[in-house]
Amino acid sequence: MRTESEIKTFYRTTLLPLLQEIDKLRRQIRLKNFLITIVYFGCIASLFALSLVVNRMIYGVWFTDSQANVPVIIAVIAAIVSFFFYIGKIHANKNKFVSRYKKEIIGSIVRYIDEGLVYDAGNLIAQQEFIASRLFYPTPDRYSGDDYVSGSIGKTAIAFSEIHAQYKTETSGANGEKTEKWTSLFDGIFFKADFNKDFKGEYFVLPDMAEKLFGRAGTFLQSAIKRFGELIRLEDTEFERQFVVYGSDQVEARYILSASLMKRLLDFKRRTGKKINISFVRSYLYIAIPYNKALFEPRYYSSVISEEKTTEYFLDLEMAIGIVTDLNLNTRIWSKQ
Repeated sequence: MRTESEIKTFYRTTLLPLLQEIDKLRRQIRLKNFLITIVYFGCIASLFALSLVVNRMIYGVWFTDSQANVPVIIAVIAAIVSFFFYIGKIHANKNKFVSRYKKEIIGSIVRYIDEGLVYDAGNLIAQQEFIASRLFYPTPDRYSGDDYVSGSIGKTAIAFSEIHAQYKTETSGANGEKTEKWTSLFDGIFFKADFNKDFKGEYFVLPDMAEKLFGRAGTFLQSAIKRFGELIRLEDTEFERQFVVYGSDQVEARYILSASLMKRLLDFKRRTGKKINISFVRSYLYIAIPYNKALFEPRYYSSVISEEKTTEYFLDLEMAIGIVTDLNLNTRIWSKQ
């Protein structure tokens, strides 16, 4: 991990000049969009005024309930169609700023943390990988994300991105009408890495909410969760207070969750302060780190020149990228090379 002084030096020497240029672009785009908005609504107002005048010429009144009001209807249709073009233009202009910010600032931070990584702002972890982790149920009906980072750190191939997943439920009312409800399945960073041990089963390390809430009675609730396999009992009492483990085989679970890995997972949880969900499937490690904010989206309505905000992006990225070091994934002391 980079020291605080290294991050500050990198910000001032590399990022600050870029931020100054990008903030200039942001102000130009905001002004351009403001002028587009003024012109658009001015044209719409003029269009409706003209339609009312034509309406009066045809029907003798500005607006009538007994006639079709064809000029006004045409104006309404034109306003609706043009509104979509207006919104599209506004977003296209804003996206020029967002794309440049992510490419130059977030991309620079990723490369600075590790040259072996590639940043792709518009890409994301594939949905089949999210499903393959078996951490979330049901299968998402909506799946989106961005800010994809991939590559290798030492011997370990990794990939992660921001993910937003939702599932849909339908309820039928008394009149037979169906109502859709969308529920969040996951929002945050979804991380995948090549694990440093081969294994056959599937294992899940989840936040131990049941035992925290209900004490020993929580063990019975834990055992009732069959989707993840059998409840795995481990010897590390502190780890068991923070996590609950399920899996296919008690012996193989201990082979995967060594004493050193459990300690590293505890340290990682304390450092991040997140309720992380972890799975070991097909010799891969998956980690879901929830966030309640958009992670790498630049500010549009205020200056992007901020050492504090840029450092926050840096720490979020370093947290995800640093999982390899935190969990010692590059160590290959077993059969995997």
